[in-house]
Amino acid sequence: MTTLLIFIAALALMILLHELGHFIAARLVGIPIEEFGIGFPPRIATLFTAGGTRYTLNAIPLGGFVRPKMISDGSDGEQPVDALTAAPPGRQLVVAVAGPLMNILIAVVLYIIIFAHQGVPQLDKVAIVDTAPNSPAAEAGLQPGDIIVAVDGARVTGPADLHDAIYAHLGEPIRLTVERDGQEITVTLTPRNPPPPDGAIGILMAHPLRQASLFETIGWGIKATADDVVQVARYPITLLQRSHPTNARLLGYKGMYEMYRQFRAADVQAAQEAPKDAFPVNTIVFFIIVTVSLGVFNLLPLPALDGGRIVIALVELVSRRRIPVSVVNAINFVGFVALLGLLLLINLREWLP
Repeated sequence: MTTLLIFIAALALMILLHELGHFIAARLVGIPIEEFGIGFPPRIATLFTAGGTRYTLNAIPLGGFVRPKMISDGSDGEQPVDALTAAPPGRQLVVAVAGPLMNILIAVVLYIIIFAHQGVPQLDKVAIVDTAPNSPAAEAGLQPGDIIVAVDGARVTGPADLHDAIYAHLGEPIRLTVERDGQEITVTLTPRNPPPPDGAIGILMAHPLRQASLFETIGWGIKATADDVVQVARYPITLLQRSHPTNARLLGYKGMYEMYRQFRAADVQAAQEAPKDAFPVNTIVFFIIVTVSLGVFNLLPLPALDGGRIVIALVELVSRRRIPVSVVNAINFVGFVALLGLLLLINLREWLP
């Protein structure tokens, strides 16, 4: 139950911060906001009022919302519209981008926390994370934490170098020079030919980590987030390709929760094995995936999403003509219904046999 509550609270926080991005941008560009709500109605209480905005606490704790003030549409004074829709397209564009941007910034901050705690990768080195039982690496005495320095005297500058050097000598003895506890040692082993599923020598490898300055961790946080954004943005294309893996699919709330449980379980196991080094890195990575996915998803150029509002604002900016409010509302309504249907379909599919 605690795991479920943490999942719901964290997911709600990601959505709330997304809305906070919209709210901050709206205030900065002068769009009046009637209400900033924590959770969804019905309303429980008004927390306070400031700057003409009512801050409220609501009963359904699944995010939040921003409600612009209703104003005259400027034509006959009889048809009120919300202040965001009536705002110039440039201001609408700023507000629409701000929500997804907030999600991206959250991911950067979370990555900075990870890199500050664990260090940043040394891209020119390869460390052994684990060895497969009865593999050449295990029989040669290689251990997790060993850093592979050279193969047959040739320096290793990355995983690709190591892979090429090993697979060029399948079935032949090779000498691996490894660094262990500051000392270099050399072992001899024979890569298996043909290689089994766990590889020619049976190792799981990764870049070793080193401590870095705050500015360096910020750079790494930006880079890692950018990589995630690209990967998530490509995911819809992967789903549409006939060659995509059978397990590639859109996740509903049930699938996300199962994924969270797996990531959380990995952290719990790691904490049990090494209590002094306990750090919820997998849980943080999961919420990085969630916030990046939320940001990228909202940038899709679909009605009722931030991406749809961005498209409309760009059309108005380029054409220098406003799209009638009735047309915008109709487009958003159709998009909202279609989006709601898609979300229901994704979630129902996870529960049906």
